[in-house]
Amino acid sequence: MTGAEFITYIKAKLNRLDTSAYEDIRPEEVLLFANEALKTLVLEFDKGRYSALIDEKVIGGYLNTLIVTEPEADITNNEFTYPSTVLKYRDIDAYVVAGDEEAWRPADDKSRTNKADKEDNPMTKSYPDRPDYRIEDGKVKFDVDDTFNVTKYASTYLKFPDIILSESTLSYPFMTELENKTVTLLLENLDSRRLETQPTVSKM
Repeated sequence: MTGAEFITYIKAKLNRLDTSAYEDIRPEEVLLFANEALKTLVLEFDKGRYSALIDEKVIGGYLNTLIVTEPEADITNNEFTYPSTVLKYRDIDAYVVAGDEEAWRPADDKSRTNKADKEDNPMTKSYPDRPDYRIEDGKVKFDVDDTFNVTKYASTYLKFPDIILSESTLSYPFMTELENKTVTLLLENLDSRRLETQPTVSKM
């Protein structure tokens, strides 16, 4: 199936739901939500969330095409720029220097933890044997104190899947899931737009 054929198929599925309501869907809208659906599915698959009808080995094989292992690299000020190719970090190892000791240590993502709370709570504090990092302001920042620093990192991550274009050839082993997710996202967006354009009284 080509991207253009995918667009036609998605529009046909929408029109079967309501011929008049979805006839003005533009091809670029279908592609926009198809790409969002693909990213969402990749993240769900990586967490082991997929239908029992999908072969686990097939999904594993697809994910392997997106896994990138970065070689070690030096960093400054305990941080490095978040690469634009990264969809999700799977693992980050930090080279920790604590006094006379130096070693590679696994790092934990604490991006959703309030930094002030972490500093006051010994249970969530970043330690040299397992330093924490957070993703903010386009950077990956390691939480350190005056007892240790992080001077290098190495990582494994999921890269963004190739963008679906009208001329793309689509041969995903989860085409049904991609179609369903695309339709769902389109419906959610369209319903939201309709609600926003209704008079205030009708929303009550």
